[in-house]
This record gives sequence, structure tokens and C-alpha cells, in this order.
Amino acid sequence: MEMLFEILFGIIVEGSLEASADKIVPLWIRIITGLILIVVYGGLVGFLLYEGIRSMNWGLLVIGIALLAFFAFGFRRIYRKRRDRFR
Repeated sequence: MEMLFEILFGIIVEGSLEASADKIVPLWIRIITGLILIVVYGGLVGFLLYEGIRSMNWGLLVIGIALLAFFAFGFRRIYRKRRDRFR
């Protein structure tokens, strides 16, 4: 059951990544898949931070903060690149 869940989750996440970056896919589908990715990764980071704080596990807390920083810097880089392209 765990293997099946892992395969399905991988298909959904990889499909969302591909669809959100593909210009052939309509804009409203790209927006929905982008929101799905934000919710999934936001939930993962939130869970890691919550469990790290609740159980005082510094390893989970550091991983959660590192993922949050990684996503923030990645979003900032993409935002700046697209903003400069439209100027």
C-alpha cells in the first residue's frame, strides 16, 4: 500500500511540475497545478516545522527551515526573472 501511495504521489507531483511549466497547457490549468504544488510543499514544510517544534527535534526543525528558505529563494529568483522580462 505504501509503494502504491508513493507511486501515485510521484505521478501527481511530477505531472503538476510538468503541466505548470508547459506553455501548451491552458493558463487556468497551469494556475491550478501551481496551487496544488504550493499546497503540497507548503503542507510538507508546515508539518516538518510543527513536528520539529512539538517534539523539540532540532533535525526536523532545521530541515523545515532549510526547505522554507529554499522555496522562498527559488520563488524570488523566478519572480525577478519574469518581472524583468516584462519591463
